[in-house]
Amino acid sequence: MRRWIAVLAAAAGLVAVPGVAQAELPVPYSLVGGFFANPAAAIDPNKAPPGANRWSCEPDAAHPRPVVLLHGLGANQGLNWSTMSPVLANAGHCVFSLTYGAQWWLPSVGGMRPMKESAATLSRFVDRVLAETGAAEVDLVGHSEGSTVAAYYLKRLGGADKVGTLVGLSPNYAGTSLYGLTFLADNLPPLLSAVLTSVCAARKDFYPGSAFMKDLNAGGSAAVPGVRYVNVQGALEQVVLPNSSGTLPGAENVRVNTGCAQDLSDHISIVSSRRAAQMMLNALTPAEAKPLPCAFNPPFLS
Repeated sequence: MRRWIAVLAAAAGLVAVPGVAQAELPVPYSLVGGFFANPAAAIDPNKAPPGANRWSCEPDAAHPRPVVLLHGLGANQGLNWSTMSPVLANAGHCVFSLTYGAQWWLPSVGGMRPMKESAATLSRFVDRVLAETGAAEVDLVGHSEGSTVAAYYLKRLGGADKVGTLVGLSPNYAGTSLYGLTFLADNLPPLLSAVLTSVCAARKDFYPGSAFMKDLNAGGSAAVPGVRYVNVQGALEQVVLPNSSGTLPGAENVRVNTGCAQDLSDHISIVSSRRAAQMMLNALTPAEAKPLPCAFNPPFLS
């Protein structure tokens, strides 16, 4: 009887049971399709994307490191990862995600707290994933601010000993000018600055000359020896400026439109790109690398 219950639970996607085949999850390769695949995530920060947070998942020899997903500024786990999470789960990875850095009065909007706090939240989450799965290390996939938080965790909070690879999608390691807006926000009158900080404390960290960015890049780079970094930028990266802030020396720095002019992913829509998804998979499991697809993916902001 227990075996049949396990089979039914596995078929429903509720748990991962050894010896029980998991049904392949649908993958929406568009931002709109991703939203309608998981609309409850708009108001529930704890609503994981499809395929994620199956805490009974057991890593196998081909995929020994669970993958932890880190969303971008103003997003949450469910909204950010409706495409990449089921892609990873379908490929055999144990996938985990969290919503970090939300204000208590706006819990569905993540990434708003200081990034040092968010990195500490990530540290605790990784420890839980390792304890639950029995894995020795995890891999990280970070979108936008998620890559910055991950990089700080690796460099300043001991994460390098627990992580094999960091894949950054529209990553940001050295801050962004954002057409002068981050400089303006860093030089507001005290009252306006206090109001803005009360809403989004992370905004101070994004300024290229901020104390946070100086700490992260001390020694010349945000990279830490022993961790593999793969950075995937969109064809139209209009948020991380200059675009060099999304690259690291010695890392694999690629753009989705190289060899595929049809992929017009920008800072936001890169998380729904078929090509970026395969780049991510190839980075995490090189032994299973496949040719990169080339398909149209529209920009969101441009």
